[in-house]
Amino acid sequence: MIRVKQFDDLCKTIVDNLEINAYVLCSTDEQGSKKIKDKPGINLVAVYPNHSFTGEADSYRSLHEMLFYMVTKQKEGASNESEIEQYATTQDAVIEMKEFLFGENGYDNKLCHLFPNINISSVNIIPEYNIFGGYLGWSLALEA
Repeated sequence: MIRVKQFDDLCKTIVDNLEINAYVLCSTDEQGSKKIKDKPGINLVAVYPNHSFTGEADSYRSLHEMLFYMVTKQKEGASNESEIEQYATTQDAVIEMKEFLFGENGYDNKLCHLFPNINISSVNIIPEYNIFGGYLGWSLALEA
């Protein structure tokens, strides 16, 4: 099980290595909105991991569902080109975070040991709009 302090350390490591402005941890959209309020630049919003189990009582496996958002403050009334640029910048950041977490593309950070049972088909990167009180970007969900 990934403990809260270990998850916090993971988020610090992501921010320090990927040139992300800041991060916040939350358990709800409302809490995320309060914590990220008016932070400039690209920010990581990490939802505390959900912990569940699969299998039988005498042989089960522990699972974590993790959800990360890579977001930036929406520019109200922005042109289509400006919005596309915001999505492109946050998309680059979320893809780089995925590569960092999985030790891909030159990242040899030993973090993949946190996800020894990852279900690769559970990894989803989804565009997000108007979340956390006016941010847009991408979410990355995974089950490990």
